[in-house]
Formats: sequence, C-alpha cells, structure tokens
Amino acid sequence: MKNLFLFAIALVVLGLPVAAHADSFTFQAPATAPNQGNGGANQFNLDHHDAYTWRIDGVNLNGQTITGATLTFTNISNWDSNPNMLFIHLLDTARNAGVASFVDAPNGTPVTDIRDNFAGTLFNSNPLVALGTSNTLLTQRSFTMTPTTYVYTFTAAQLQALNAYFLNGNNIALGFDPDCHFWNNGITFNFHTQPASVPEPATLALLGSGLAGLYLKRRRKQQAQTVQQN
Repeated sequence: MKNLFLFAIALVVLGLPVAAHADSFTFQAPATAPNQGNGGANQFNLDHHDAYTWRIDGVNLNGQTITGATLTFTNISNWDSNPNMLFIHLLDTARNAGVASFVDAPNGTPVTDIRDNFAGTLFNSNPLVALGTSNTLLTQRSFTMTPTTYVYTFTAAQLQALNAYFLNGNNIALGFDPDCHFWNNGITFNFHTQPASVPEPATLALLGSGLAGLYLKRRRKQQAQTVQQN
C-alpha cells in the first residue's frame, strides 16, 4: 500500500505544469516610408489614399493557445487637424505576403471621405483579400497631431478569432484603412501563448489530498487490526 501511495504521489508531481512553458512572439511591421513627414525610421505608411494588409506567415502554435495579444503604434499622429479615423481589422489571411496596398480614394487633396474598406460591401470588393475571408474588426480610432504611442489590447473574443485564424493556415493578416494620413514610427504585433491543456493546480491539490486521505485511512485500519490481534 505504501508503494502504491508513493507511486500515486509521483504521478501527481509529474502532472504538475513544471515542464509547461509560455512563449512570447513579436513581429515588427516592415518600414515602408522611413522618416517621411513626421514619421520615424520604422514608419509604416498609413496614407488616406490607400488601404493596407500586413500578412504574418509561418506561425505554428504547436499545442499552444494564445492568451494575450497587443498591437502597438509607436508615436502615431494625424498629419493635420481634419476629422480622421484609422480602421484596424484582423483577417484570416491576405492575398499577398508581407505588406500590400491598393488605392481606395481618389488622388489629390484634400480627401475627406471616411469609410472602411475592410467592412460591408467594400470588403467584398477589396482586392487585398479573397472573397469569403474571415474578418474581425479590432478597433477604430482617431488621432490628434500630437504623437502618442497607442497600444491596443485584444479582447477575449478577438483572441479566440486569432487562435482560429492561425490554426487555419499558420498565418493571419492585419488590415489597416487610414482615413487621413497618419505618421508613426512603426507597428508592432505581440502575442503570448501557453500550453493548450495544463493541469489546474486546484485539481492536482484535490487529487493529492484525496490520495493522502486514503492512505491515512488504510493505515489506521491496519493499526486497529494489529491491536486487536495482540
């Protein structure tokens, strides 16, 4: 019985998430317009005349699940004081690897229309994505002329979509439709993972205490039998 108890305790110890480890992944968007306007060396151009996709390839979750994700725009600002909006989408994939764009507004200035080319009927005709591509709106946000580092944190529902999109083909894409010209010093995508199934500490504690209780009960019974025999 003692050996059985020790074996059971060993199983509990081995089941502890000691070997489980979390990972962190960071992706820096390619610089597409370094030092242009008020942007920095890592600037990802966000011109009102265009819509953009940034496809991130080669991510194998390999038994991991994403527990948190952020999208950071460093020193982003609007080029003037006109009304503006930056639409940000998470896509299952995009037609082109890396960064791609298309002209979604007439050339010339000023451009005053504010509309999201990754939403509604405009999404269906967007040449950057194939028809039927899964699409999740992350957020839409306006900015002033004062540079600020904006960090967007994914919601629980958006994390579920992110997991599903990566599992569908080891890649995802981010869609940006800037309706005004936004200067910046780079876009960074970061996410954290943990093993998809990790034993819960509370469950392991209950199992361990239950085994200990059984052992003590058995030992008392054996001791009582020994006393009776004597």
